[in-house]
Amino acid sequence: MFVADAHCDTLCSIALGGRKIDECTVTLDRMARGGVGLQTFAMFTGSHGPAGTPYQDGKKMLAASYELPLEILRGRLPEAAPDRPTGVISCEGGEMLEGSLERLAEFDDETRLRMIALTWNFENEIGCPAKGGSTEGLKPFGRELLGEMDRRGILADVSHLNDAGFWEVCERTKLPPIASHSDCRWLCGVPRNLTREMVRAIIDRKGFIGVNFYGAFLREGGRATMDDLLRHIDALYELGAEDVIGFGLDFTADTMLSIDESGAPLCLKPEFASNPHAWCMLWKHHAAQRYANRMTEIAEARGEAFLPRYGGRISSEWMPPR
Repeated sequence: MFVADAHCDTLCSIALGGRKIDECTVTLDRMARGGVGLQTFAMFTGSHGPAGTPYQDGKKMLAASYELPLEILRGRLPEAAPDRPTGVISCEGGEMLEGSLERLAEFDDETRLRMIALTWNFENEIGCPAKGGSTEGLKPFGRELLGEMDRRGILADVSHLNDAGFWEVCERTKLPPIASHSDCRWLCGVPRNLTREMVRAIIDRKGFIGVNFYGAFLREGGRATMDDLLRHIDALYELGAEDVIGFGLDFTADTMLSIDESGAPLCLKPEFASNPHAWCMLWKHHAAQRYANRMTEIAEARGEAFLPRYGGRISSEWMPPR
């Protein structure tokens, strides 16, 4: 069986977090052992959004993609599915483009972007995120960008986009809409998830939905189990999504997975299956931000040499503040 995953943040962890590929959750060995033939590596511009240095960070992640120990498909996709682990590149957070079609051309001409998540959790030149409750649609540059993405064959990823932006993408793009890492909002009421109407719109347009393994998107309170994951998959199938559903795991270097001495995940063992600590715990809630801020203050006061290498700020995505 050919397995593909539509989203991971490994490039961010390597280029901006200073980690080695074998320290990340997604590694060549784990892809091979898990039968993953295609992994989408997102250039995630970080938790600082437009206030950070998204373009410069994007360039760092693009450079890091050449150091990955697997083939990155930067041209036309092969007719047959890859018989070994391979990768493609996407963008998470359109602020990386800095409101410029020239920036889009720069990245796409070098690496062949497969899709762009128009926003992350911050408003940018393109539109507004699901987080925050904005009812505004796409901005003028967002509409212009969609037209150029259509021309270049780059898919619009709506996973972090607000509802109004989602429907405008469906109305304007000529390509199938993609929700690379989202779940069902009627089962877990967070704005990052999709409504039934959104799922049907993606089905009608022959798009794609990558089921996200993040617990807070699967179950209220976040302590999700395999049953919760299957509940979302079943719900999508009930709406007729069997031809558009896949994986959008959203793994990063800081995704902790408990294993035994042989490397087998504890969550797959019957005696640990009901224990939430045996499952992956993702970082997307950013509950550690106040600790990250305090650690940044201490590092600045001490004059720590490592801090400038990471943009002068410690991220809430890192292990120490968590």
